[in-house]
Amino acid sequence: MYENLSASRIGCYGASASHFTVQAELVDKVQLNDGSVLQRLKIDSVSSDMVRLCQQKLEEGGAVYGQVKALQNMARRADRMTVAQLESEAEEEQHDYDDDLSDSETAQAAPNVKKSRRERNMYEPLEAIFDAISSVPTGPDEAPGSRPKRCFRNQAEVLIPDEEHTLGYPRFIPDFSLLEDPSLHSSKLWSDRAGFIEVKASSQQRPEVDVEKREVSRILTQVAHYARLHLSARPFSVFSVSIMIFGCDFCVSIFDRGGAQVSPIYNMFRNSDTFIRVIRSVTRILSDAELGRDPSVSLAPSSVSSSSDGPAWIVGAVGSDRRQWCTTGPAIWSSLSLFGRATAVWPVREINEHNELVGDAMILKSTWRSSDRDPESFVYQNIKGSHPGLAKFIAGGDAVFPSHNGNQEAITVHSLRGVPVSRGERTKVLHRLLIESVGKPVWMYETDRELLEGLIGALKAHRFLSEQEILHRDVSAGNVLLALDPKKQGTAGFLTDLEYARMEAPITKTSLRQETVEASTAYGPLRYHLQEPMQRTHTTFVASQRGAGIFGTLQFMSRRLLAALMSGQQSVTTTVQDDVESFFWVLLYAVLRRLVMVHVGSAEEREGIKEAFCKAFGGVSLRTIYDSRANSYTLNIWALPLVERFTSGPMQLIFQKYMHSVHAQLESDIQQRISSRLQAASPSPAPKKSRKSKKREAADFTYEGMLGILEHSVKLLTDSPEQDFMVTFRKDQ
Repeated sequence: MYENLSASRIGCYGASASHFTVQAELVDKVQLNDGSVLQRLKIDSVSSDMVRLCQQKLEEGGAVYGQVKALQNMARRADRMTVAQLESEAEEEQHDYDDDLSDSETAQAAPNVKKSRRERNMYEPLEAIFDAISSVPTGPDEAPGSRPKRCFRNQAEVLIPDEEHTLGYPRFIPDFSLLEDPSLHSSKLWSDRAGFIEVKASSQQRPEVDVEKREVSRILTQVAHYARLHLSARPFSVFSVSIMIFGCDFCVSIFDRGGAQVSPIYNMFRNSDTFIRVIRSVTRILSDAELGRDPSVSLAPSSVSSSSDGPAWIVGAVGSDRRQWCTTGPAIWSSLSLFGRATAVWPVREINEHNELVGDAMILKSTWRSSDRDPESFVYQNIKGSHPGLAKFIAGGDAVFPSHNGNQEAITVHSLRGVPVSRGERTKVLHRLLIESVGKPVWMYETDRELLEGLIGALKAHRFLSEQEILHRDVSAGNVLLALDPKKQGTAGFLTDLEYARMEAPITKTSLRQETVEASTAYGPLRYHLQEPMQRTHTTFVASQRGAGIFGTLQFMSRRLLAALMSGQQSVTTTVQDDVESFFWVLLYAVLRRLVMVHVGSAEEREGIKEAFCKAFGGVSLRTIYDSRANSYTLNIWALPLVERFTSGPMQLIFQKYMHSVHAQLESDIQQRISSRLQAASPSPAPKKSRKSKKREAADFTYEGMLGILEHSVKLLTDSPEQDFMVTFRKDQ
């Protein structure tokens, strides 16, 4: 199974690959006609008196009766057309829109980023109806000053992450946003949205799933895209609520880390009581936690928030460590994964009973683990000894619901849905780790020497684990960090994220730390961080064996493992050499990403480096990622003008050595395929290779080989520091 680790990341390859990836994931994860959805929205909390007041506005003579009739007429006209005709009409309008975009904008644009004319015509009457329902000022369901005053507003511009320079962030525009406050009407940030609405012109464009064809309807796929962006931009959210309107029909969906629940379909006007209760509930009734915020997290007092960048959040005990923690800045990483682990990483400090931040900075990692896997903290506890290049584990445990009676119930997909877990059934469990090591992403290096020394530290930690028969199996740009304080860490960089590590040695529970665990679970940025599409693959292991199967983040996976996946193999064992090769792709990724971010060179050169970065690491599908390894952009990256001008000679030599090797391997693969075909077509022996043909040296993806070239390059830079480049990031990064 492929896991969409980080996301956006649609960016450079457009949305088509991501569209089909999400569609494939959705087929088996959608529950249609689920009556519990409206129960979770507490629609019965809206009084009958309030419903009658709102109905009067919609009925003949009411304030928005004209808008109701206009909407009904639009839906009636659209219902005369087939779904295929409506989608064809919308696609023609989209082509006209694409003609007005630049090439790079078109590459990032998602299907229907501009809404169809029919849908746009529905906005005015819908917004008037939403306002009429949510603006009724009094009612038994409302205590003055105690309820939210959210509102729905038409979304005219593409929504963005909190950092506008985030590369490749998918260009999606939900039709309506549920704003936390009317004052946020001009905000384009996903983080300011409490929910959203997707609109289609006809009642025929409803959410549907065809299991046999492995397809889901377009509206459901689009809402899934919105949900993953919404959850990524609000990392302390555990589910996302959305409304789908198609013609005059509607339903409500709740997306969480296990899939989607979709309510029965109702008509807005024939079932006006239900429609009114839904709109009223999400705008005036539900608390933040009831709309998806993590129930184990609370907003920090303003005295703390004002001293940090953005809102600060307080997180309770992590495992056996009973201290409370406060975020001290934006998330270091927030995955765009929807149904995967959805990793989020925060800088935190301890907060005491006086709301004072005390102690050193730490890293808090949240992830959704499968209930049939041992948690990542279990792997850390089975490591013998320590290594400066390995993240320093403090505590870990499953997040729990707040309780006043001491009953600690883990936060799981099933518990959020209010359904029990059957015997043998799996669920997703929210798990947290507290790590002492504090680092920055590898692409935030200031000099080539800093990056190379950081990779050396992490690679040596990888070897330390391997000597204990623990293989990481998920080396990626998110799992290698540069130390903020190399002296304190003991090295310039360190390795993190051991969830998918394979442990060959006998596993025994340790009593060093007590874990709060319900069952036997890439950092990348939102701040100075770009987001690209990352795909992770994993298979399930049995009992105490963290074993076979292909694991890893596809963008950094070795060519051998990618080829195995392409051929349909699922049981190829990852080797040390596979992981070591991943370190090379991490190095290349870091260099390209930094060059994209620092804004150096001419506009043409910057576009060239961005295109190279996108082609090398922007793929979403397995095929696209596999093909990118043979792309001329990837093989000749070291010859790009900005790479030549802003990377040192020793760094370029590393690229040349390994890229030549990759190119040689590609040639060998082609020759082997041709030879095999010739032998199959003719009984005569294949021609012998000429002795004059020069065989290029294969890349040495052993510890000795990779450490040798990295350490040699560091020595060259140490002996001749004038070769190195220091590039300063802009202040807004």
